[in-house]
Amino acid sequence: MARCSPKYLLAIILVLVMVISCTPRPKPESPQDQTPTPVPTAIASPEFSLELPTPTTEDNLFQEAESYVALTHQRLDGNRLLVGSGAMPTEPLDIQLSGKLLWVTAAPVQDNSVWVVVLESGQVQAFQIEDREVSELTLNVLTLPPGMPPVLQVVGNRVELLSPFPDASEYTNPILLEDGIQAYINMDGQLRLISADDTYTLEVNSLPDARILSDGSGRLLFLSAPTERYPHGVLGDLLEATTITLVDTKADSHEIRKIWIDPGDVIEGIIPIWVDLDGDEEREIIVTQSNADTGARIVVYREDGSLFASGEPIGQGFRWRHQLAIGQFIEGGTQEIAVIRTPHIGGVIELYGLEGDRLEIKTVLSGFSSHQIGSRNLDSALAGDFNGDGKIEIVLPGQSQTTLAGIQSIDNDWQIVWRAPLGGQLSTNLAAVTLSNDRLALGVGTSNDILRVWNPKQ
Repeated sequence: MARCSPKYLLAIILVLVMVISCTPRPKPESPQDQTPTPVPTAIASPEFSLELPTPTTEDNLFQEAESYVALTHQRLDGNRLLVGSGAMPTEPLDIQLSGKLLWVTAAPVQDNSVWVVVLESGQVQAFQIEDREVSELTLNVLTLPPGMPPVLQVVGNRVELLSPFPDASEYTNPILLEDGIQAYINMDGQLRLISADDTYTLEVNSLPDARILSDGSGRLLFLSAPTERYPHGVLGDLLEATTITLVDTKADSHEIRKIWIDPGDVIEGIIPIWVDLDGDEEREIIVTQSNADTGARIVVYREDGSLFASGEPIGQGFRWRHQLAIGQFIEGGTQEIAVIRTPHIGGVIELYGLEGDRLEIKTVLSGFSSHQIGSRNLDSALAGDFNGDGKIEIVLPGQSQTTLAGIQSIDNDWQIVWRAPLGGQLSTNLAAVTLSNDRLALGVGTSNDILRVWNPKQ
């Protein structure tokens, strides 16, 4: 038998080493395949699965029975208004975490609640709160792309996060439609519709951080046609929208309708509010519209693109208004729009009423905030009856973002009806959930890495 010389053997070994070292290693297909950062294990429980009560808020539901979806902006129509009643202020429950909190969301589970937090790193932690007892849970997704808001979904006895596709924009969240279709914005600004049977890609030129709204009947709404022509840049980048896009996913060709705003203006925000403002059973679209000459104003459009109503502009460029929630803030009134003017400078809460084709300010109160400059978190405000007196209040942090306040319209004048210290500076959105007994629970993340929850069960 022929023998190989040492030179030939050495050459063969070198070739094998080079082949092995150059072979590419498979990359994780999705964020949950990555190894998460270790978390505290003082509180632990098995993987989570419980039967649920019928939820109470229609706008938060899929159409299937026994289903619930929790978003950082609360409702699929973009309105940050909750049903139920709370008992604010009350003694909070604090949960220490392992890093800076960025997002919080919550869902009801039987008589209790589940709270999901996303850290600045993208790490996900989840907790069940039962009679003020806390158990840490393991969900199906361990990490999200850093910055992506979570979507907590509960269907039957499953509690899980909606897992993003690899090409999804990391600046916004997907949503699940009532017929099992997942809708999301990808990194190229396209709208993707994914089901078990089909995949559709629609050229819509979306904002990279646009939130997708749904009317529960297959129609979607979001902001599109980004431009840098208004370089205010306080919402995370220099891009602002110049159109509103409405997509009917039930139509054969996925009908796309564009609403173009005034030339020179931009829509300064990432999410409209899409509600029936005047009670005629037709939805209107509320946005903040800005330009360099006169600044921001609140504008309402009909779905056909015609102007429904408009407020007065601030009168100075590079000054922002943040539309927060729609509700009956004035007793005996109709629907009003709660807005905060210049949340980074003085923070003036405005309450708009509809007067023909004009939005008129009914009352104002200064000293509050709803946003931190440079953040894509526009969900640091809520509306609901959080103190249980039968009246809606708007809930906002103060200018220092170390306290929360509930503000009501009393005798047509904003008044503070409760305050609650945060124990640190606000670092997340405001999260809330209506429990099975119609009791509202409220939660926030703070700068000292704490999830603080009020009224986990009363």
